Amino acid sequence: MDINELFEIIQDKFPSEDLNGEFALHGNCIIWTYSLDNDFEEIEALNDDDESYFGFESKSSEELLQEAYDDDFALLEGLFDELEESDNWSFSDSEINENIISFKIF
Repeated sequence: MDINELFEIIQDKFPSEDLNGEFALHGNCIIWTYSLDNDFEEIEALNDDDESYFGFESKSSEELLQEAYDDDFALLEGLFDELEESDNWSFSDSEINENIISFKIF
């Protein structure tokens, strides 16, 4: 299977509403990207007393990015196992840059 075929399978298997991020074909790799700016509305920061009052602590941007990555990566791993393609492809480490997380499949 080549990168174009893999990209088509990913697109067919995962409609955009099922994923946090999105896949894009760039040359000989597929890049998954998720941006907090697309889904995240600015919420006025609570002070420490407010957080205690509501009984929760807000998550950092990095934690939110990591959760989106973990969710989508688990779906992708399941697909690769189903296709028996896990050994044929490599994944880069995830990279966080401000409010964006991404990784590559090559």
